[in-house]
Amino acid sequence: MPKFQLAPPQRILLGPGPSEVPRRVLNAGSLPAVGYLDPSFIELMKVVQEQLREMFLTENRYTLTITGAGTAAMECAIDNLCEPGDTVVCCVHGFFGDRMRQMYERAKVDLHLVTAPWGEPIDPENLKKTLDSLDKVDLVSVVHGETSTGVVQDVKTLAEVVKPSGALLLVDTVASMGGVEFRTDEWGVDVVYTGSQKCLSAPPGLSPITFSDRAVEKIKNRKTPPKSWYLDLMLNWKYWDDNPGYHHTGSIQTMYALHEALNLLQEEGLENRWARTKETAELLYQKLENLGFKMLVAPEHRLPTLTTAILPEGVDEAPMRKKLLTQYNIEVAGGLGDLAGKAWRVGLMGHSCRKESVHELHRVLSELLKGVTV
Repeated sequence: MPKFQLAPPQRILLGPGPSEVPRRVLNAGSLPAVGYLDPSFIELMKVVQEQLREMFLTENRYTLTITGAGTAAMECAIDNLCEPGDTVVCCVHGFFGDRMRQMYERAKVDLHLVTAPWGEPIDPENLKKTLDSLDKVDLVSVVHGETSTGVVQDVKTLAEVVKPSGALLLVDTVASMGGVEFRTDEWGVDVVYTGSQKCLSAPPGLSPITFSDRAVEKIKNRKTPPKSWYLDLMLNWKYWDDNPGYHHTGSIQTMYALHEALNLLQEEGLENRWARTKETAELLYQKLENLGFKMLVAPEHRLPTLTTAILPEGVDEAPMRKKLLTQYNIEVAGGLGDLAGKAWRVGLMGHSCRKESVHELHRVLSELLKGVTV
């Protein structure tokens, strides 16, 4: 077997994640390892906690990271909040809402679905009708930024619909937190999670999550422990509490990198990041439409961090996407589900959200599409 030489190519990452990692973040991740209970690392964890509270716009004490990708945080939230027999309303308007559905089915809850076609958000009136039809609801969940479709959900309005029911509200922000407006406490959201590798532009492997006092009370009053030992919130919290103790081996270098990524977010300013992302997305829509692409999602429901665009007639999407990657080092993603073979998903997350990258994508596509479309 020939000796393998690690030499990853320098890509322009315009897919649904991971995003490009800034040099400062890469440098932070290369700093020396310490023990997972080293005083210097414990001090860093406390700083990261405060940074995460600022990002989530919350004062929740139980704010931490799960060691694992965004799906681990999804499973952590569902596994801790749900017991068999709980009544759960799951909003599904894309691939990741359906992933939550699958987890609820394994949790053996009394599950009720509120759905919307791919490319559209959940209708608050449909959610209200479902909630009004049930005697008691323990939990409602929804995806804020659905990366399978490029839809952003109006969580503020949904939270107002959920509030009279007394149910907890769980929101997936893996593709939106740090790139799109989200106000955890102000909107009344109980549990929110995200991933390090999307809008934060840190390496994959850590998933920030925050729990309200109401959510923690529900967890503490469980009749049975969560089925996952590794994702048990109260066991994980021992690692983050005032007198931390061992639960698992923390991801040392990845935490260094996340801290530096959060430093960059603080320096830019959360609201400035939101505005920059929206402005760059508007440029992307214009450039793609000029080339004959059609946006799947109506303007008022578009997720700035992820755009789903239907390709022009006559374009064979997979070969074109492969050529973009292998010849021009630009990554975009294909469509999922019924959109496979018909659409591209173009991400503008964190460090990947740069106007120069949009202009380069437009320049290359202008050349590749010459003579192809009919």
